[in-house]
Amino acid sequence: MFKNSLLVFILFIFISCGSKVVAPPLASPEIDLQSYESIGLISFSTQNAEDKLDEFATKCFLQEIAQIQKGAKVIELGTLEEVLGQVNKRTLNQEAVKAVGEHFGVPSFFCGKINVSDVKYSSKKIQGVTAYLTRVNVRATFSIYMKAELFSTDTGESLWTDSVSKEKTVSHLMVGKQETGSFDSKVQKEAYKELTEFLANELARGFRSR
Repeated sequence: MFKNSLLVFILFIFISCGSKVVAPPLASPEIDLQSYESIGLISFSTQNAEDKLDEFATKCFLQEIAQIQKGAKVIELGTLEEVLGQVNKRTLNQEAVKAVGEHFGVPSFFCGKINVSDVKYSSKKIQGVTAYLTRVNVRATFSIYMKAELFSTDTGESLWTDSVSKEKTVSHLMVGKQETGSFDSKVQKEAYKELTEFLANELARGFRSR
């Protein structure tokens, strides 16, 4: 009994004093925003999206950048239409990028967009409730695409760009006399926001330490 206890104790000491595994240091992010005095942010533009999803996407992306690279100073410039109007340009070409830097005093700025695909609805009637009421499971499937680009206002060139997309299906149970149901818009809007938060997190991956 004593010998067994002694053997366990020696084995414990051997393991405790063994060589330790040291994790390698984190590599610098792909883009170090803290090296810039300030970074502009043009609000995300939207396509086929409602309920101010452009504002929500911009807010999510800004929060991700602020959390990942603390200390980076990001200045919101407004919508793309507003920014181009202030520099008397129609499209965001190389000349316009330089003009944005001169007008707002930023060495670089982000510009992004978010697109929502057409929603595909499907429904399935569930039998066996009552003779007067019918349950219908309505499903909505859609995908969201997000893209962001970082421009240098010194050269007018793109410093970084990335895009992400993901599909999501949500369901809603309807109970009534009808055999087809309409999808709850609140459920759909919440699904938009949930997926947008996820995509903003994925889009900011290039600014994380690796």
